[in-house]
Amino acid sequence: MRALRMERGFSIINIKQLRSDIKKWKIKEAVDTIALTKDRVEIVRELLKDRDSAIRGNTLFIIEKMVKEGYLKKEEVEELIDDIITLLKDPHERIALDAIKFLKYILENVELSDENYNKVMEALMGVVSSGRGILGEYAAEGLGILGIKISKLVRKVINFLVSLIKGSKEREVQSAAMTALTEIASKSKDKGVIEDVVNEMIGFLDSGDDYLQKRALSAIGRVVTTQRGRISKGLIDRLREKVSLLKGGELEEKANEVLSALTTAEKGSRQEEYKGYKIEQLLDMEKHEVVAEMAKENEEILEKVLEMLSSQDYIRKTDALWVISRIVDFLGPSRAYSILPTLGDLAKSKNPWVRSTAIKTLSNIYFLYPGTKNYIISLMDLLLKSSDKKAVEAGLELTKEISTHSPTKDLFTAAILLTLKRLGDKDVRLPILRFYALTAENFLNLDKEILEAMFNKLNEVYKDATDEEKEIIISLLDLLSTLIKKKEERA
Repeated sequence: MRALRMERGFSIINIKQLRSDIKKWKIKEAVDTIALTKDRVEIVRELLKDRDSAIRGNTLFIIEKMVKEGYLKKEEVEELIDDIITLLKDPHERIALDAIKFLKYILENVELSDENYNKVMEALMGVVSSGRGILGEYAAEGLGILGIKISKLVRKVINFLVSLIKGSKEREVQSAAMTALTEIASKSKDKGVIEDVVNEMIGFLDSGDDYLQKRALSAIGRVVTTQRGRISKGLIDRLREKVSLLKGGELEEKANEVLSALTTAEKGSRQEEYKGYKIEQLLDMEKHEVVAEMAKENEEILEKVLEMLSSQDYIRKTDALWVISRIVDFLGPSRAYSILPTLGDLAKSKNPWVRSTAIKTLSNIYFLYPGTKNYIISLMDLLLKSSDKKAVEAGLELTKEISTHSPTKDLFTAAILLTLKRLGDKDVRLPILRFYALTAENFLNLDKEILEAMFNKLNEVYKDATDEEKEIIISLLDLLSTLIKKKEERA
């Protein structure tokens, strides 16, 4: 038996051995040890404060396992809420993220007191308003769960989110708040709540902010599809009238998707028509569009499609990629983040369609969830540094897609710095120069030092460039010279 008494009056337990088990991921042994003690809440609390980040993080997993297996009662979970909330500010982002995920699990599976629901709500609101990327997006999902589950808190949550979108200038904050609103409206069973959120979304269509308008359209499309039976004919008519006025480029494209969803909402679901078929049968029958519609409406079907994306069967994997590329708006942050590695692998494919579709899907995920920036930059770095010309071209295509649909200075600057180093490589010089020409409007956002570095490097490679390359270089040098002068005049 594990001996030795812990300090501060804990039960008899070998804390050194327990910490070792937790750090080495011996979860069963750790759970068995803690479950047998009378002071398990105090033991867990101390572990959550441990100086070792691995122990703090692994303890979160242990607590969830103990809740699932009935070793921690509701009252004991509630005693730990403050300690979990404290970890939302842990210096290690992975631990803060795991703490948010655990709070989401608690919201879905444990009934808390009003006081603790309020504590969790305030904590998640704080993360959403902090602009902390991936943390804000997962916290937004938590707020969505809270807003659906606790009717007396939903109005407060909605008002907070709307004010955040209107008052913040940070895209990551606005994005996380929009995500939370979308989660609430797409899953609530309260018609009043759904219509309130949709009406707020309609208001954002008048914002004049292209990003907010497109995000609002994405949200409306999802809500209309998932809540077809709870949206009034009057609201559908109002939406159709408003959305049909949106013209020009991507905005009109997105508006047309919503108009199609409104028409489908009035006609009714196609699920009944294909009720007796398995997903695999429908895919074999080339009914991918039907599967996409079904996945939008049915989370079990959506999960099956996501599983297929990791299939060893190449045909099934590409079937799933096609469907997912059509339903990105319906994934939510958790699912979107979960498929990033698979999409990253597919973005390196030698098959042009697979590569292009994976890249567009990654770009759409980035648009919805800017917290994916670090992953996207690391993938871009890997592709642009590759010795494989196709991989470099994929990296350029990914950057172009994101720069076109979701302009971001950090990501574009990183791409420029990486590609400048490759201009000496004649095999990839032309694709890089074409990329510069296609994304030149983003040069306006670059710092003067970057523009000067580009100017100097292009001058350097001009002497041994091909005729086609020289033509692009001359055009770029002219543009860069003009931009540098303008920045000098403003300084």
